[in-house]
Amino acid sequence: MLKRSRVKHSIANPDDNVTLPIPLVDRGRGNPRNIIGVVLDRDENDMYRIAVRHGILKGKYSRNQFNLCPQKLYTQSDMNTSTEIPLRNAVQMQSNCGGQGFLKCNCLGHNRCQTNRCKCYKAGLKCNSRCHSSLTCINKL
Repeated sequence: MLKRSRVKHSIANPDDNVTLPIPLVDRGRGNPRNIIGVVLDRDENDMYRIAVRHGILKGKYSRNQFNLCPQKLYTQSDMNTSTEIPLRNAVQMQSNCGGQGFLKCNCLGHNRCQTNRCKCYKAGLKCNSRCHSSLTCINKL
């Protein structure tokens, strides 16, 4: 079994691009299924440290928990290596819709979406079709 696993999952080298699957509970319906990262290093137990755009992921990953990318899209210099963040926070920071689920404000439109009373405006997001579909809004996509 170990021999077959080593053949199927070849060793990843530092600076290789990888895709890490995002667990279903950590991503929203509009988020991608994977997050792209770069391998920083590998220890003697074949555990890998992976960096994504917003920081280094907490914990170490075994080779069967991620897939290698055939092309080099990013390098270590493209990633933020100064902070460690959990996978859930990394997904939320890269999300177009704010992470798990969709945020909706239920404002009455017009000029009401320019203040912190609006949930979307307060979170730094644009109002979407679920907020107030037919009303005009300054904060709309």
